[in-house]
Amino acid sequence: MHTCEQLRQDLLNLGIYPGMSLLMHSSYKSLGGIEGGAGAFFETLLDVITPEGNLIVPSMSFSTVTRENPYFDIRTTPSCVGYLTEYFRTSVPGAKRSFHPTHSCCAIGKDADWLIEGHELDNTPVGEHSPFHKLPKLNGWILFLGCSWDRNTSMHGVEEVAKPPFFLDYDHPLKYTMTNWDGSEYIQPASLRHYFHRADIDHVQCYSRVVDLLEGEDEVRFGKILDADCALLYAPAVWKKGTEKMIAEPYYFVDVVIP
Repeated sequence: MHTCEQLRQDLLNLGIYPGMSLLMHSSYKSLGGIEGGAGAFFETLLDVITPEGNLIVPSMSFSTVTRENPYFDIRTTPSCVGYLTEYFRTSVPGAKRSFHPTHSCCAIGKDADWLIEGHELDNTPVGEHSPFHKLPKLNGWILFLGCSWDRNTSMHGVEEVAKPPFFLDYDHPLKYTMTNWDGSEYIQPASLRHYFHRADIDHVQCYSRVVDLLEGEDEVRFGKILDADCALLYAPAVWKKGTEKMIAEPYYFVDVVIP
């Protein structure tokens, strides 16, 4: 069982600093156990970042809010992307959730209100109002805590900018019914879903390849946080270099598989 002081030192050694804006993808099991559990983990991480920074944690619900079940409740719809994400949503005081049916995020910090504001206006998974899209404007970083760099949701935003031919299902838009904090309903019309997996062809996401485009510790860092293998990616470089590469080579970040 690791201590919070070990966690603090590992966070600092990786390059997490006071005032940082940080988006975290995570695997709680990869840490190997910490005294105080998930609560102590977030207390330590937020203490390192300080109130002058921002912590963004995905609370996405794409696996349960679907074409067959197009209903999202900001108050109760759970996150489908790991234990730490659902803990942050339900149990960390001050966490604020963005209003989006499939790709919401929770945030705490100086710019939390701005980060989550207007996400319901996007009819795509990672549009211009999403916290993912706003992170580079804060010179933020993306942390992969014990999980694959392929789980880089920001690359969906890159795809929305670069517009590769395989990305969104333009032929089958749907409407989501979304319930806000006060119980009022909002209909998000003509929403588009990802369209990677089709009957005749599959597009396997290989977003870890963006790491090969990043240069030096100003853009990418690797290390350990407790037992977890981690990568820390500079968001402006991910978006800029990822977009440029995808425009030049639309299929660079996917493997095409024909059944």
